[in-house]
Amino acid sequence: MNFEARIVRIEDELAIGQLRARYCHFLDDMDWPAFIALFTPDGVFEGLSKVQGREALMRFFSLEVPKIAERFWHFCTNGTVAIDGDRAVGRISMEYISTTQGQSYVSAGHYDDVMVKVDGEWKFVSRKITFYFYSPLSEGFTGSPPLTVSNPAIY
Repeated sequence: MNFEARIVRIEDELAIGQLRARYCHFLDDMDWPAFIALFTPDGVFEGLSKVQGREALMRFFSLEVPKIAERFWHFCTNGTVAIDGDRAVGRISMEYISTTQGQSYVSAGHYDDVMVKVDGEWKFVSRKITFYFYSPLSEGFTGSPPLTVSNPAIY
């Protein structure tokens, strides 16, 4: 790999790291327009439900996610990425803490990402979350993955 290609590779890895960090910050701040803009127009989120496209993403995250948790905080670490030109895939570990009706919850899992560079900017094509557990903080790490949203077809 020549010098210029190595620089582009480093810049891409840093930009992907920023994309993943902005995802957590915008989601936790409930900044839905900025959050949704991190996805391609036909982007997919799969986790509690599977939704595709920015309109469906906006409806799901702005209407359904606040019903699941009143406040939440995402912490992502151990990110890996394999870049092939303007396309990348990777996995990143996630710890998620939240509050619902005065009760604290703890969970962990990972995201599997597919990303593309569009007009020089990295975006999510798809982001799939796999939960390892979800439980009240008082119970510790003994829970199971959260239930799916009851009617994902409306998104």
